[in-house]
Amino acid sequence: MQNISLLEDDLRYYRSIAAPAELYPLQLTEGDTLSPGDAIKFGQAAGLCVTRSLALALKSAWQRSLSSDLGPGSPPLADYVRIHHDEAKDHGSRFKPGCDLTPSVDELYAICRESGLLAASPLADIEAFREVIDLSLARLFHLYPADTPELIEFACSREGAKGALAGECGADAERYRIIHATWRELEDEVATLLLKLETQTLGNEQINQRWLETFGHLYIPLTELERLYSDISALIEHVHNNPGLSGEEMEEVEKELLNIRSEARRNRKREPSTKSSARGGAGPGGIPWNDEEQSAYEEECKTLLRRIWQLTHPDRIGREDFSEAQRGLLIDSYQEAMAWKEKTQFEQGEVGIARRSTSALRIILDRVERIWEDIGLTGESTARVRGKTPEERLAWLEARIAILDDEIKEIKADILAVAGDRDSREKEACLVPPERIASVLTHMEERLAWYQEQIGESEEELARLLTVGKSGGGDG
Repeated sequence: MQNISLLEDDLRYYRSIAAPAELYPLQLTEGDTLSPGDAIKFGQAAGLCVTRSLALALKSAWQRSLSSDLGPGSPPLADYVRIHHDEAKDHGSRFKPGCDLTPSVDELYAICRESGLLAASPLADIEAFREVIDLSLARLFHLYPADTPELIEFACSREGAKGALAGECGADAERYRIIHATWRELEDEVATLLLKLETQTLGNEQINQRWLETFGHLYIPLTELERLYSDISALIEHVHNNPGLSGEEMEEVEKELLNIRSEARRNRKREPSTKSSARGGAGPGGIPWNDEEQSAYEEECKTLLRRIWQLTHPDRIGREDFSEAQRGLLIDSYQEAMAWKEKTQFEQGEVGIARRSTSALRIILDRVERIWEDIGLTGESTARVRGKTPEERLAWLEARIAILDDEIKEIKADILAVAGDRDSREKEACLVPPERIASVLTHMEERLAWYQEQIGESEEELARLLTVGKSGGGDG
């Protein structure tokens, strides 16, 4: 259970890392309360971002509200929170601005504007400001310590590197800003490249599907006749190379021939798929949608793919105590998410997907996370900066950037491999122009007729060899 911190704890923390040490002349003693306005002024003077300043202001308002509810004669607030942690948390979860004589959202916005805190901030827009307060309250950031990693990451996501600096100044802070911005860009690049990789694999899948729809009625029987011809030829070679086969061995060859013929008859009954893919719309299933919906759809795909990549990458799973079966399931899940399906044959009714499915990706992610939970881990996301001190966070960022550089190289190599997939490119070339399609169909028909003729002759030859072998004659 995460500990609740009080305002004096947060101010002490910010003073310990800020330069100069005294940024705002506030001296708190046990039992004192600080107004939300003063908390915002402190944040502005300390160089805090809007998000973390608001966490201070909301904490101030919550403490005042809690003290008011407890009434005179109540124990010191720090003792009450320590002993009655759940009650304090429950009060904090129900706390809202504008209640119990605390400033409303509009009043907090006015205070921030007057203090200069909103200057050049992405939260200067009132709606963005409201959203940050709503999310901060929903995640209880006003209850927890100022160095809570979730609060730091939330501030970074809303206001960039400054959200993680917490008042640090000088050359180190500037270096941190640069490295933090680089990290965010690389994380986004990995997600974008994963989406590009998955889009390319889906493109190959669609080509394979169109190719099968166009040529499958000939290609499937042709591959079956190729296999039949190869199997019968192998039996003929076996009899030729073993002229002294016994009668019992000859009967085994006959049984094998019967099995081959039976399998061929079963395969001939299968009809190739003629189902067409939906290629007319932008959304899943061909349903049209607008640019905003398309953008949201792709962002969700990027988020899901990025998370699956993080939890299934060989380097990541290799550092944990997974069994071979679990490791195999994780690798399979990644390949499924990226639409990499090694195909040895075409199944009846097989039709490739025309669009990635976010619901399918969520199912895959849920499966992956359950595997992590089976070994007692949560597969904690790398989407937030780790470390308590600035030095630790900087070291984590530098190490993470090195990992991301390697991941980007790996994904780019995969994109090139998938884009240059010889089978898909050859199939794509067969689909345009129309005369090329006609040429391929004619070639397949010719090959089909050739194999039918060769199989007939091979069956006659094998039957002759078996007859001669049973009568005791030689092969010659």
